[in-house]
Amino acid sequence: MIEGRVEGLAVIGAGLSRTGTLSTRAALELLLGGPCYHGAVPIVEQPEHGEIWKEAFVTGSLDPVLKGGVLKGFRAGVDYPFNCWYKELLVLHPSAKVLLTVREPKQWVASIRFIHATMCSLATSFPYSSFLYLMGVLNVDFIKFALEDSNGQSGELSEAIRGTEDQGVDFFNAHIQQVMSIVPPDQLLLFDVKDGWEPLCKFLDLPTPDMPFPHINDKRQVQLMYNTVRCVAWASLLGLPLLLSLAISMFPTDWTGILVTVTLAAAVWLVWVARQALWTQTTQKARKLQ
Repeated sequence: MIEGRVEGLAVIGAGLSRTGTLSTRAALELLLGGPCYHGAVPIVEQPEHGEIWKEAFVTGSLDPVLKGGVLKGFRAGVDYPFNCWYKELLVLHPSAKVLLTVREPKQWVASIRFIHATMCSLATSFPYSSFLYLMGVLNVDFIKFALEDSNGQSGELSEAIRGTEDQGVDFFNAHIQQVMSIVPPDQLLLFDVKDGWEPLCKFLDLPTPDMPFPHINDKRQVQLMYNTVRCVAWASLLGLPLLLSLAISMFPTDWTGILVTVTLAAAVWLVWVARQALWTQTTQKARKLQ
């Protein structure tokens, strides 16, 4: 049995990833005057959350997340992993509004396949995964877990991604129907970010902001990040041997060359040690939260 509540949680996002959740996050934070949980939190912003979410998925219970205070202070939540628990969260917050972000199904299939392939490449392919793990830029372990999770909604999503376009469309539509069958109609809004402020503000009974609705093209940002990581990872991989070779060639006959070479190698080793220490500290912090 799930115990506990998220104080102040007003909006539960049930929409799948790649349905404008980043734009929706920005809009909700402006409207509600508080933070909105998103997949970027455990992957980039607060990686210590990753281990707690993993425990929740493995045990099939939201208890670790609630006891760990992962959602403390958040006024809303959208995207993975939050959206996988919309039913449990609604039981705990029966008066909360449920936001189901949607888009054209075939466009969604293409978009979710793009993000899945990109994240899979970054998290599992050499040298990108090694570079990201070394630098601590992204929570690679949590990305791998999300990609490999075969349970519940995550498993069904992975199966749909691997299938045909029609299977992907069927999964998308089935998810919408499932949410509509669970959430009372007066608490649910099917929301397309193309519709802007009006339906969202009306649903939340809040005034319309005097500014354009935030349209964040996260596909472009993801592509830019992917290309940047690829370039830097390969530059690091190829550049270090060249740097070592140059050091040796500049000082071939005395101890200076050896000293420079050892210093460069030690610098690389220290970066790795620092990365490991930081990640260990992050993991321990996550465990203490529990």
